[in-house]
Amino acid sequence: MRPLPSGVFRQVARGRAGLPLRTFVSSAKRFNSEGIPKAQDHLSQLMERVSQQASIDKNRHLSFPHERSSQGSNFTEVNVAQPNRITAERDVLHLWSFVHGFSTFPYWYLRDVCRCPRCVDPHSKQRSFRSSDIPGKIYPRHMSWDGTTLDIKWANDVPGYDETHSTTLDVPTLMAGPTNTHDNVSKSTKPLIWGDVMMRDLQHWVSFDDYMSNDGKFAESMRNLQRMGLIFIKDIPKSRELVKKISERMGPVRNSFYGETWDVRTVPQAKNVAYTNQHLGFHMDLLYMNEPPGYQLLHCLENSCEGGESLFADSFRVADIMKRNYPTEYKTLTRRLFGFEYMHNDHIYSNARPLFEVDKVTGQLRNVNYSPPFQAPIPKSRDKGVCNHIHFNQWRHALKTFTYLLESKSSIFQLKLNPGECVIFANRRIVHARNKFNTSSGSRWLAGAFSTHAKKFPAQWKDCDPMRSVRKIKARIAKEKEITVAAMQQSQAQHAEAENVDETNSTG
Repeated sequence: MRPLPSGVFRQVARGRAGLPLRTFVSSAKRFNSEGIPKAQDHLSQLMERVSQQASIDKNRHLSFPHERSSQGSNFTEVNVAQPNRITAERDVLHLWSFVHGFSTFPYWYLRDVCRCPRCVDPHSKQRSFRSSDIPGKIYPRHMSWDGTTLDIKWANDVPGYDETHSTTLDVPTLMAGPTNTHDNVSKSTKPLIWGDVMMRDLQHWVSFDDYMSNDGKFAESMRNLQRMGLIFIKDIPKSRELVKKISERMGPVRNSFYGETWDVRTVPQAKNVAYTNQHLGFHMDLLYMNEPPGYQLLHCLENSCEGGESLFADSFRVADIMKRNYPTEYKTLTRRLFGFEYMHNDHIYSNARPLFEVDKVTGQLRNVNYSPPFQAPIPKSRDKGVCNHIHFNQWRHALKTFTYLLESKSSIFQLKLNPGECVIFANRRIVHARNKFNTSSGSRWLAGAFSTHAKKFPAQWKDCDPMRSVRKIKARIAKEKEITVAAMQQSQAQHAEAENVDETNSTG
C-alpha cells in the first residue's frame, strides 16, 4: 500500500475547522512574565473555557498511515477535542487551539523536550538519554490534544524505550524552550539602576544577626542585592573568620589564587595597588580569569585612618544612558574587545571581553567588564581577516564617554566603612574604588571574599520590592521641585517689587 500524501493528513485532521480567531506568536515571556497579571488572568479563563468545552464535545478519533510508516502498515491514531486541531506531516506537527492559536514543532524536538520520570531523573534532574539517540525517522504512533496538553506515544522511539513510554507536554513547556537565566522578564529580578541620590535614599542595611538567623530579613537583603547590586551589613563582631560565614550564607565561597578569603592592608612592595594606601580608581576584580566572581564581600575590621572612603557606581546605569543617548558609542562597546591580564611569576592570566556584554538571545545587558588597573594592550580588531586599528578613535571616543558618565558626581555613592560593617556588591555590575588614606594617623584593615550567588527564599522577595521606596523618592523630589519653583517665583516677585519701589522713589 502506497503512503498517502501529506495533503490527505491535513484534510483528515482539520475536520470541521473554521477560520482561526487569531494568530499566536510563540514567546517564552508570555508564560514567564510577572508583569502582565491581567493577561495571565485572561489566559486562565480561556484555558478553563477550553477544558469545559472539551468535556462537552465528543473527542474526534482519527486513524491514518503516516508517511514514515513502513508500507503503510503502521498507523498514527489521533484523539482531538473539538474545536482544537492537530495536523501531522512527515517531519513536523501542527497544533491549533482556541486559546493559543497555531504552533509548529518538529518530532525530534517534541521527543527531546520530554521530561517524564524515565527521561529525567526526579531526584538528580539528569537526563537518561542523549539527543543523538533520537532516531532520525521518529514519528507519533498515538497523539492526544485537548488544546492545552499534548500527549504522544512514539513509533520508532529512542532505543531502550518500549511502547508504554509517552511524552506529555503542556503549552507553556512547549513554548518556553531552553531556560535562559539572563532573560530578566520578572519584576522581582530586573535590575533597578541607581545614581548617588537614589542610593543615598535606598541603601539597604541589615544587622549581622538578622542576616544570619532571620530568613525573612535575609530574603529581603538578597532581593535588594539582586535589584540594586549593593547592600551593607552592620553590627558584625570583630572576627576575621566571619566574612567567610557571611559569604557562605549566600552560597559557595569562590576560591582563587588569593585564597578563600584575603586581607586588604598596606604592605611593602605590594603586588596589587589595593595593598597600598594610594588612590584606587573604579574597577572590577578578576576579569582576567575565565569565570570572574559574581559577588564580592569586604568586611571592615579597622579603619581609623584619615581618608580611605569607599566609592561605588552602577555601571548598568551608565550603559542605560549610553544606549538611549549615545547608541553608536554603546554599540561600539558591545563589539570591541578589551584585554585583561595578571602577569606575575607564579600566576599568569589573560582574557578578552567587551565592555558591555549583552545576552545573545534577549539583547539585554548581562555584564559589564571594566578594570583599567588590569587592562592589557588593546586587542587588534579584524576586518575581512586583516588586523587593523582603523577604528581606534571611534573606540576611544566611546570609552571616554563611558568613563565620563561613570565618574560624574551624580553616579558616585561614597561612604566610609566603620569597623563591624561589611559591603556586598555585584562584581560584574558595580564598580568600586577607594580614596587615598594616611597610614601615619591610624590603620585600615578589610577582610575580603568572593562568592557565587544563591537565590534563596524568592517567594518572599515580593514583600520587599525597593520600587516602593523609589516611588516615594520620586514623589518627594517632585514636591521639592514644586517648593523650589514657588520660592524662586516669590523671590523674583519680591525683587521686581523692590525695583518698582526704587524706580518710584527716584522719580519722585
